[in-house]
Amino acid sequence: MMADKKPVTKKKASARGLGRGLSALMADISVPEDAPKPAKATSKTSAKPKTKSSKAKKPTTETDVETRGVRFLPVHALAANPEQPRKIFDKALLAELTESIRRQGVLQPILVRPVPERLKSKDVPAYQIVAGERRWQASLKAGLDMMPVLIRELSDREILEIGVVENVQRADLNPVEEARAYQALKDKFDRRQEDIADAVGKSRSHVANMLRLLNLPKGARKALERGKISTGHARALLGAEDPDALLNWVVDQDLSVRATEDYVRRLKREGQTNVPPKSKNYKTPDIIQAEQLLTDVLGLSVDLKHKGPGGALQIKYKTGAQLEDLMRKLKS
Repeated sequence: MMADKKPVTKKKASARGLGRGLSALMADISVPEDAPKPAKATSKTSAKPKTKSSKAKKPTTETDVETRGVRFLPVHALAANPEQPRKIFDKALLAELTESIRRQGVLQPILVRPVPERLKSKDVPAYQIVAGERRWQASLKAGLDMMPVLIRELSDREILEIGVVENVQRADLNPVEEARAYQALKDKFDRRQEDIADAVGKSRSHVANMLRLLNLPKGARKALERGKISTGHARALLGAEDPDALLNWVVDQDLSVRATEDYVRRLKREGQTNVPPKSKNYKTPDIIQAEQLLTDVLGLSVDLKHKGPGGALQIKYKTGAQLEDLMRKLKS
């Protein structure tokens, strides 16, 4: 069944280029309903299915069916791209996709390119994955023998650019992976920040700020990669003399981006070394502001101790009259 063609609409210049090129390559193709379903892997000792078709008796290395460019290849004939920008895959989401593929098969083909020097060899994968590695990994885990693919002749540069665009537009990359992908485009293919920004539909300042994250030391970079700190925290730490010296304290104290920025600015202003304060009574600007607000509302001195998601609030009073007044305010 052929898909209805959607009317072509004009897009802004920033939305053209690689992002649109990926859609053109994939053409939003789904696996044809009349295409053969890939079989699951079976052991050699399992009974052969009874069928009149002689072709079904022996597993094929590649199906003869090709509909709208979609072909079925053995999953073991495919290999991941070592230059793929995305390195970390969510295990829970991958497990969900594996179960879905186990029940329904692969509903959309992945994009691959042939590796000419490997096509005649049976011992190494002959095709490299350009887009869709997660579906391939899930297909392997689901035990499929074959999966649908689109085969395209693409250069190394096109592969990297497509990988960056696909993952960035789907927000699949963590900040460090995104920054490394931009850096690879600059180093390997001499792409300017303006070119990269236009390709991924981001501003040039966004690309520049992401590239700055690669200046973080190893500890802070790993924390950002694993989601322990946000991009805002990372940018604030870049202003410190030694970001790793502050990292654990920022995480333990659950500091906001604003509090981290204020602390780094204060260190610079006072010419201090950027080590966590020795005093356990150190309070961030956010805590000080909260204390002042409570003092104004209650009319009494308060002491707010906050660490992580919880903390303690101490309200100080000098006379019984103040206590009674506080109780009336709390009741109201």
